[in-house]
Amino acid sequence: MFIFKLIRYAMEMQLVMFLALYCKLFNINKSSNQIGFLARKYGPKLGISKRANQNLKNALPNLSKEQRSEIIRGMWENLGRTAAEFFNIKTLIKERNRINIKGIEILRDNINNGAIYVSAHIANWEIIPIAIKETDKQVGAVFRESNNYFFNKWMIQKRKLITEYQFPKGPSGVKEILNFLKNNGSVAMLVDQKLSNGVKVKFFGQNAMTASTPASLSLKYGYPVIPLRVKRKDNVNFEVEFFNKIEIDRTGDLEIDTLTFTKEINSFLEKIITENPEEWFWLHNRWDKRFN
Repeated sequence: MFIFKLIRYAMEMQLVMFLALYCKLFNINKSSNQIGFLARKYGPKLGISKRANQNLKNALPNLSKEQRSEIIRGMWENLGRTAAEFFNIKTLIKERNRINIKGIEILRDNINNGAIYVSAHIANWEIIPIAIKETDKQVGAVFRESNNYFFNKWMIQKRKLITEYQFPKGPSGVKEILNFLKNNGSVAMLVDQKLSNGVKVKFFGQNAMTASTPASLSLKYGYPVIPLRVKRKDNVNFEVEFFNKIEIDRTGDLEIDTLTFTKEINSFLEKIITENPEEWFWLHNRWDKRFN
């Protein structure tokens, strides 16, 4: 069984390397357009798209079948583009004018202290640390380890081009994050995935296990949690908008306050996803049937 899994992982990695090589044959605009086109055309035909359709039915029940289909096509195009752009990430790092920042004063206000930036797998989420670095601040990112050993190792090396500070999800990662924040670093977290050890909070009207780390670190240690949104523009350009830090009326009960804080984060994510649903990763197994 282990041998078969190893062979499968190696074949998956071969496909990744082929796509990476293909994308490097073209400039970032052409590779993004081409891979985005192919993903939009063939992605919806894959079986996993049924999950995206069901998630859309549950989260946005007022959509018609045609609207859901169009969102799924757009989602696949966004995924294809994001992959192609990641293979050419050096271009996005070098050509900073491709990323327009709104709310940069919020970044500047947190230059001298640790801060937590939260968002979702929306548009090209990989550029978030690049945007935060606009103030020349040390930025770390939280990542989920892939089951594919080869791909995981490659991704860690590739992401070092964006940030050398990478923290795994889980208890060991939280300790590293806290130490980094204490040294006035900033940490970017994508908090839209299901966790087995999170807190149960409503997300699009359904119970979802949600990361409580941003809320816990903010409530216990006073680090600001700043939500942000990434939006696609034409020709591989982006807008990254930073919003005011999340604040709640504290009760003094840490458990209750953590839930309230996390609900505020989810409400923000719902807002940005609803505004641009075709740019979110609807393939997530986000909602646990046991709680709904």
